[in-house]
Amino acid sequence: MSIVRARLKPYSLPLRDPWPSQDGDVTERKGWIVALEDDQGRTGLGDAAPFPGFGLETHPSAGAGLKLALKRIVGLRRDGYAGAIADLTVLAPIAATATARAAIDCALHDLIAQGAGLPLARYLGGSETLRLVPVNGTIPRVAPARVAELGARAVAAGIDTLKIKVGGASIQEDQERLRALRGAVGPAVKIRVDANEAWNPDRAIESLRAMAGFDLEYAEQPVAAEDLEGMARVRKESGVRIAADESVRDIKSAEMIHYRSAADILIVKPMALGGLRAARSVQNVASDGGLAIVVTTLLESAVGRAAALHFAASLGETPYAHGVATGGALERDLADAPVPVRGRMAVPLLPGLGVTLPDAFWSDAYTLEEE
Repeated sequence: MSIVRARLKPYSLPLRDPWPSQDGDVTERKGWIVALEDDQGRTGLGDAAPFPGFGLETHPSAGAGLKLALKRIVGLRRDGYAGAIADLTVLAPIAATATARAAIDCALHDLIAQGAGLPLARYLGGSETLRLVPVNGTIPRVAPARVAELGARAVAAGIDTLKIKVGGASIQEDQERLRALRGAVGPAVKIRVDANEAWNPDRAIESLRAMAGFDLEYAEQPVAAEDLEGMARVRKESGVRIAADESVRDIKSAEMIHYRSAADILIVKPMALGGLRAARSVQNVASDGGLAIVVTTLLESAVGRAAALHFAASLGETPYAHGVATGGALERDLADAPVPVRGRMAVPLLPGLGVTLPDAFWSDAYTLEEE
């Protein structure tokens, strides 16, 4: 058995509300879908969607790397899939592009799980895998009235944990948004905040102390990703649990966060880390260090979000809801995808990833076939 054809297609999906990033507000999500087809008629899918400001990777660089890498993937035999996943650096064109590595990693995992006749989550996690994954709702940095509207809508749908974007504005403005949210959802709903590196340590401590009255579950990435010393100080002096997000780039960075006591929680984005295998390695670091894990998406398409959902399910029961219910931020999507029901997302039961794209999507796709 071997991979006989590979296809690559770009996509662009508009967002309902602008999303903050280190490069300014993001209004659309752009990415690439990879399809690897084997000689048994199975298709493995992967998604590469660099997020502006999250690392140096760009949409063009991910696509260019994938086009070159696919030339080495076509013809790969089934007994070589696991080896390719274990050392994606052999595909030199994608060695420096994490989301491109994640796309190949996911597509190969999809094929392996299909071959085993198992949903990807069950293949990854065995008997402890969750069928229903607890999820949080995410609220972008919008006006207080819109915050209240989005929060109330999420809670009405059964969500009991909400994440709201903060930073990039005055402390008073952030407090107004939190006040509107808490007022709309009541005291029982958990609220976590995400600053996306917006503050220096002093401002982070001041801001989080000012927000303490809103009963925060935790604060995500309050300071610059590389400032682990500052993040450790914020963790010690703010009185709020700290989650590292942009700081978690690979196994080494996860280890440094643990060694410096810079966070209580690691945010694991399989796409940003380079795939499911890399995400598992970071999860192992967290487990060894007594840190919690929250799995989130990179606000990608249904394909990429499905991979994150399967990975979250493979972890079994955890203390926190996962950030994999981000499809509602998109005006449209590439395929049907699970939606939260009473605060949980059902994991697809079909073998593999469980995502199918319409045939029309592949018109004008870049295609390579085994000779």
